[in-house]
Amino acid sequence: MSYIKTVLPMKGYRLFMEMKGGSAVIVDFSNKLHTVKYAELAEEAFFRTAATDGDYVIWDDGRLRLTVNELMEVVLLG
Repeated sequence: MSYIKTVLPMKGYRLFMEMKGGSAVIVDFSNKLHTVKYAELAEEAFFRTAATDGDYVIWDDGRLRLTVNELMEVVLLG
C-alpha cells in the first residue's frame, strides 16, 4: 500500500510531502545534514532530485531511499 502522493523539495532543506490520505507534512532536514544517514542531502542539487514511488522518498534514482517511518522520525524527533 502506498502512502505518499507527492513530494516537493523546498528551500532550506525542507521537503513537502502530500500523503494519500489528504494530510501534508513538511520534513525539515536542516538539523540532520551533519549526520551520516542524511549527509548526502547537504548537496543542494542532490536534495532537489527528491521523488516518490508512493512508498519511499527517493533521491537520485534510488541512491538514497527513505520510508515514511524514517521521515516521520525526522519530523517528530527533529
